[in-house]
Amino acid sequence: MLCYHAVSPTWEHRLCIQPDLLLRQVRALSRFWKVIASFDDAFRSVASVFPALERLGVLIEIFVCTGYARDGASLAIPELAGDDPAELATMSWDDLLGHADRGVLIGSHTVSHAHLTQLSDDELRRELSESKAEIEDRLSRVCFDLAYPYGEHDERVRLAARGAMYERAYALRRPRGGDYALPRLDLYRRHSVPRTLLRAVASRA
Repeated sequence: MLCYHAVSPTWEHRLCIQPDLLLRQVRALSRFWKVIASFDDAFRSVASVFPALERLGVLIEIFVCTGYARDGASLAIPELAGDDPAELATMSWDDLLGHADRGVLIGSHTVSHAHLTQLSDDELRRELSESKAEIEDRLSRVCFDLAYPYGEHDERVRLAARGAMYERAYALRRPRGGDYALPRLDLYRRHSVPRTLLRAVASRA
């Protein structure tokens, strides 16, 4: 499973990738492995590559922070302070429902994109349980998957994800740790196609 964030030909942020590069990466990886493209944060911009990914037969999953899933919302986290709000625009519930109806999977990225390992037990339960419940209520389908913000997790967080009734949870390029620490290959604008392939091979070693 691949992990992306924003997609734009003009926003030169480390979390944003140009659409043509993303598609080149996916095509190259698809020659050797079955590829799933996941998109953290539900930035509205990522939908621009969905038709091309669907034509390639690539499954798509969006991990949404439910606290931002409303019209006109921008992802407001300290790491993105000062960036253009237009680039940070996130999908609304109507957007997410439309994508889900065409076969895109919708998973949880918590309520507020918090650092889960730093939360109290009650705060952790709220971030995991409330986001899952709202996705299921708004989209009328079960939310099976969680992606940890920043890829951060520990034993307490993994147990809480299991307790919140997720079937699996994704981190980033960490050692495999069962269904609640599944790895993803995070790719960015600095990864040319050759570097992407090397990174993929290294992650599977």
